[in-house]
Amino acid sequence: MIPMSVRRLSIYAAVFTLCALAVPVAIAQENPGMIFAASDGKGHVSLFWFPPPSQWPAGGWKLSDATGKVLVPQIKMGESTALDALSVEDRDTIQRLSSVFAVSDSSPQRKNLVAILSLRAFSEPNFARAAGLSWTLDNVASGSRAYKVEGIDGAGKTIVQMTSSPVDSAQISAPPPAPDSVQAKVDRDGVSLFWNPPADNRQRSIIAYVIERDGGGQSAASVTAKPAVVGLRWDPKKPLVVDHNAPANEMLTYRVFSLDVFGRRSEGSSIRIFFPDFHALEPPDPVTANADVGKVVVIWNAGNKPNLAGYVVERAFLHNGPYEALAAQPLPPSTAQYEDDEVRGGTTYYYRVRAVNSRGDLGNPSAAAAAQPKNPGAPPKVEGLTADVGQTRVRLTWKPVAYPVGGYFVERRALTGLAQAENWVRLNSHVTPEPQYDDYLGLTSDMKMEYRIMAVAFDNAEAPPSETVRVVIADRSLPSEPSITGTSGADGKVTISFEPASPPEKTAQFLVLRSGRADDLGVVIGDPLLASARTFTDPYVSAGTSYWYRLVAVDKNGNRSDPTPPVVVRVGPPAIPRPAAPVLQVVSTPYPHVTLQFGQVPAGFKVSVERQDQPNGPWLRIAGPMLASVASDNSAPPSKNSAYRISYVAANGAVGPPSDVVNAANGR
Repeated sequence: MIPMSVRRLSIYAAVFTLCALAVPVAIAQENPGMIFAASDGKGHVSLFWFPPPSQWPAGGWKLSDATGKVLVPQIKMGESTALDALSVEDRDTIQRLSSVFAVSDSSPQRKNLVAILSLRAFSEPNFARAAGLSWTLDNVASGSRAYKVEGIDGAGKTIVQMTSSPVDSAQISAPPPAPDSVQAKVDRDGVSLFWNPPADNRQRSIIAYVIERDGGGQSAASVTAKPAVVGLRWDPKKPLVVDHNAPANEMLTYRVFSLDVFGRRSEGSSIRIFFPDFHALEPPDPVTANADVGKVVVIWNAGNKPNLAGYVVERAFLHNGPYEALAAQPLPPSTAQYEDDEVRGGTTYYYRVRAVNSRGDLGNPSAAAAAQPKNPGAPPKVEGLTADVGQTRVRLTWKPVAYPVGGYFVERRALTGLAQAENWVRLNSHVTPEPQYDDYLGLTSDMKMEYRIMAVAFDNAEAPPSETVRVVIADRSLPSEPSITGTSGADGKVTISFEPASPPEKTAQFLVLRSGRADDLGVVIGDPLLASARTFTDPYVSAGTSYWYRLVAVDKNGNRSDPTPPVVVRVGPPAIPRPAAPVLQVVSTPYPHVTLQFGQVPAGFKVSVERQDQPNGPWLRIAGPMLASVASDNSAPPSKNSAYRISYVAANGAVGPPSDVVNAANGR
């Protein structure tokens, strides 16, 4: 190995990515080598080449043009005229390399050595010339032509050759392309510069970049002492160069130029950016907040910084914000405190301070300081308290007080007599923020109560109690269900006997429910019964039908008891009345017959008409059962000794007692 200083090796390792340009250390396939050619347009053509690591020629190089004309028969490493331009250390290095490359070697150590050599050759033209890797042709005739270099071993045999792209000595070769998409960002470390890697072009290789800066009262100056070697590939999101010496509080212009292997510079890519004075934007420390009655005083140490324009005081209700500025304009830079009198007692406020520079940029906030001021006095008494009594709750409403309060306490006490009252009980353990409160009592009944309200400020100061409002809860207890003591379905009607529950004065009315099934609650029939009633008769029933009855007690407030268990009653046949005797008339025209007239048949019955032709003889039905009030006997015997009577017939066919008998002999 060739001895080198630790310093130089560390520099080469830092830019090792450039090795990929000439001799990448690849296992799968070795780089075939490359040659670059450039013209200054004045008859001078510059050439630079680099062979594969394993094919370094021990006999040097032969240079010819594309026609085969030999231009330089041998270019060797370590020629004296080239070494004169190097330092003593570099001359010694080149001379040692000559003996190393005289021996064929394809080991990884040789490849690494060639990689380091490529870095020197690509970045230092004099070193490349001394290493036998570059040549300049003078007075070249105009016209486009390519150039070829052949590597020769110790026996004079060509082991590798490389051909350049055509170049015209009368035309200036295109410079390298300008860096693409130059961006800049600022932070406390300085100005970071970014740009995209160049597109692959083996004939226009970019090896380094030059960065210049204008601004801050200075003309163009280099940001780095030497061109920046960054390699061929990098992450565009990471900075390539950081200007740690950028002048603060200035608008700066940066220009980035590409450099190729011949040291030619591209056009510059420019970007302008303002670099603030981060020191001026540092927040004051410490910041304290002192609570007082009706105000908070925020105090900090005022800084003496040239680019400091002032301070902004911010306030929030939470430590993590959101924060809002308390003044429309920054406070003067000499200010060291701020008095905040737009505060509410008992509220915790968080304060922080930011520095502002001459451009109006805000610095980072200081650490937050907390304070809890007090109110100058207690809140006023609540006015306008009203109560709305519902079925299960009492809703209280009142006028909100014109004072910053956290909410209201609600208190209640029961009134047990004309002049007796229990102690006040606070209903809400936490203040209610709205001027309304619902006291849910459930089915509480027969109570008298009073309510009052107290406003509570944010510093827990309580107002004097409001005027009370009285609430009377009616007796909402349900009466107990009555008892059915007896039933009857005789005579075609239903009769129910019952008794109220104890105490009987709790019952004001009774309701009777009737249904056709045991599982049907039924409907209320008839008008409510008086509290004194003990029986109920239902005439609107049908004989032979079963009905289910229930009773419900109702108190004076309309509260109903549960219905009694159902009782079933089957309706018997009704009692059949004895009809009055019919009116008989014998009619001779247009033919002899007898007519009978009788009153209207009672509801639920029909009438049957009978005749007896001989004393003690049988009675024959001649008409009915029917609902008519007139009957005719067209078959009456001529003797006119027949007797007639009528009877009522029930719906079940039962026949009631007959009327008095009337004789035809007595008729007309």
